Amino acid sequence: MISLINMPPDWGFGNRILFYNNLRQRAAAEGIGWSSIPWKGSEYFEGVSNNVHISGGVSLKPCLGEKFFAWHTMSTRDIFKFKDPNPDQFVPSANVAVHFRGGDFHEWNIDAVLDTEYYINSINSVLNTVNHFYLFTDDESLTSYQTVVKYLKEMGASYSTGENLRSSYINDFKTMTECDYIISSPSTYCICAGFIGRYKKIIHSQKWIDNRVSVNDKFWVDLKNGGNKDYSIWRLV
Repeated sequence: MISLINMPPDWGFGNRILFYNNLRQRAAAEGIGWSSIPWKGSEYFEGVSNNVHISGGVSLKPCLGEKFFAWHTMSTRDIFKFKDPNPDQFVPSANVAVHFRGGDFHEWNIDAVLDTEYYINSINSVLNTVNHFYLFTDDESLTSYQTVVKYLKEMGASYSTGENLRSSYINDFKTMTECDYIISSPSTYCICAGFIGRYKKIIHSQKWIDNRVSVNDKFWVDLKNGGNKDYSIWRLV
């Protein structure tokens, strides 16, 4: 038995998903049982927390992307299924989620706040093959976000913005999981949307990938080396 008995209280939704995913992957790889306490956001998924901890088992220590590819045994899409898929928020085909992350990334790593050029070039790479763009961000003051909104208007492209509120993060997340493409950011919130729901064509920043590979950040090294069937790079821009 392997158990998740403590979720770091300062972790966001994406980190919580990654940690829980690691629990399930480790249990599947070793052919053992698992248990988990409820965690904020687990209530949106079927069968994610069984609210049981059996003494005598192993407690999984906090871990994130460094184990994502190494421990991959079962599909993330089998682990994470929404209880309520929100049929009223139907996402049509040939659409793109574009994610901009600002906020605390300015303090964590300024390089993680991706530049406008990346977003414009990524949009141009799919502009003639998609029908609609969904724009999501935690920081609508970002120059990149504002420039993209203006650019899409000028191009006459179909687009809409997410609710972009931390209080209703799950609605934007569900929409992202049902998109066909993601123009991604380094945010674990966005990365997790990439490996849940529809299989997607995922675009990442070449500059960011090279940055993380240069410091041997294992998640990004493994991703650049091919990823897995649930999460891989379709195009670097």
